[in-house]
Amino acid sequence: MMPRRTATLLRACAALLLLSLGLAAQGARADETCGRFGGTPGQPNPPEVAAILDQFLRIPDAPTVITAIESVPAAGTLPAYCRFKGTIAPQVNFELRLPVEWNGKFLMQGCGGMCGWLNLGAAEDSLEKRYAVVNTDMGHSGPPSVALWALDNRAAELDFAYRATWTTAVAAKRIAEAFYGAAPKRSYFNGCSTGGRQGMLAAQRFPELFDGIISGAPVLNQTGTAMLHLLWSARANVGADGKPILNTAQLKLVHDRVIAACDRLDGVADGLIPDPRFCGFRVETLACRAGTSGADCLGPAEIGALRKLYDGASNSSGRLAWAGGGGLPLGSEYTWSPVFVNEAGKHGAIIAAPSMISQILQAKVFYRDPGPGISVTDFDFERDPPRLALTEAFYNAQNPDLRRFKARGGKLLLYHGWDDTEVTPGNTVDYYETATRTMGGPEATRDFFRLFMVPGMGHCRRGNGADAIDYLDALERWVEQGEAPAKLVAHKLVKEQSYLGLPRPRFPLKPEEYQWRRPVFAYPDVAVYAGKGDPNDPASWQPRRLQK
Repeated sequence: MMPRRTATLLRACAALLLLSLGLAAQGARADETCGRFGGTPGQPNPPEVAAILDQFLRIPDAPTVITAIESVPAAGTLPAYCRFKGTIAPQVNFELRLPVEWNGKFLMQGCGGMCGWLNLGAAEDSLEKRYAVVNTDMGHSGPPSVALWALDNRAAELDFAYRATWTTAVAAKRIAEAFYGAAPKRSYFNGCSTGGRQGMLAAQRFPELFDGIISGAPVLNQTGTAMLHLLWSARANVGADGKPILNTAQLKLVHDRVIAACDRLDGVADGLIPDPRFCGFRVETLACRAGTSGADCLGPAEIGALRKLYDGASNSSGRLAWAGGGGLPLGSEYTWSPVFVNEAGKHGAIIAAPSMISQILQAKVFYRDPGPGISVTDFDFERDPPRLALTEAFYNAQNPDLRRFKARGGKLLLYHGWDDTEVTPGNTVDYYETATRTMGGPEATRDFFRLFMVPGMGHCRRGNGADAIDYLDALERWVEQGEAPAKLVAHKLVKEQSYLGLPRPRFPLKPEEYQWRRPVFAYPDVAVYAGKGDPNDPASWQPRRLQK
């Protein structure tokens, strides 16, 4: 809570600024708006503007300096906006885009991987709707596949863990209030993967930040799903002789058999499994008969590697369930290559080129960084997992007690693809079920928190299933109109998004932009074909709870 005098000063300065800029309904030009707010290069700012910028430096726990202000004219479907770049002490960088014609709402876009860059392309669909949008590098610069920034750098680790999310949201909303003369009437968060973890941490630790949160494929267990799961799955396909075991041709055999066994759980032969936990496929059915071998069966070593991949990380005491909620899902085999399994005679990418996982081990997951001396083969699943608890304390987002978020009226929309092999979907389901018990049962939880498990979707997007869903529209209806989402509609795109999720679909999609559609019902319901009608029409599907 800012002091009353400070708040009064901000409002007065903002009012003067708005009068001078003509920011009301007349729609002032972006260059005038941004130029006057930022002042003339080489000249002092007007007193009222200087006072506002000085207040940004005094934001409690988030002192902020504006490093650049640029006007951006309207282009295509994007509105004219002002681009603010800034730094929050000591090292959190952000970019804030404020449309000249504003819808009165704010959205923070999450990052991905190790972050390190400002991906505002992922928020262009929200900017198009006249949202004020912001993104942060999470306290360091570099490609999202690099983790060496964390080496002996606790401040950067804490920024990445949680601080950058809080400080950026607080500072960006303060800047928006000064710019528009009014605070955002609604605040939202949208992110997947690391962005999904940001959203879950906000709900758990900072419930006052956002009215609604979209969290996709969240890395709830940073040390488990982001490192142990990937490391275990890669090493599961390495034999005692150091050679790879399974190959991509065998993966196709496995996938074809799994789909053949479980394809009709949803009532149609569509190549998708609505919930892999109800697939009764048994690995033993692939075993070659004694004394035989061939392209249509697997030997003991291949069967053993397959079991490890499906079961997930373990040690002599049993499965390390907290390391990812189980292993790779049945039906996801087509996504295992090239990360875990490769062509015959070749290791998967993590073993062949272990740069990112090596850096995570060397610089990020241990409380005291071992540095370059450790490799992916040095991690000991008997000795080392307990050591990760020290960093879990600030990285992880696994607290199921969401009472504060619910009490302030927040809504949380969580989603995950069943074919995700980077962040195991079982961990997300386990968290939701734990939160459901903690919050007083299904109805008390569904009132503010719902999970959507998407068949055939990989990590955040893509895969054999339909993956394009208008999550923001569903969240807006829930927060602003009280319309809780019973189902979402997923579209199978004609032109697939890139791995980074670009270009972002613009909803509602035109019929020529998608091949077919399918409903995704709120967990634990799955979509089952009603027995009549076009399977490509969402109306031909109904919710059902599968039984074993």
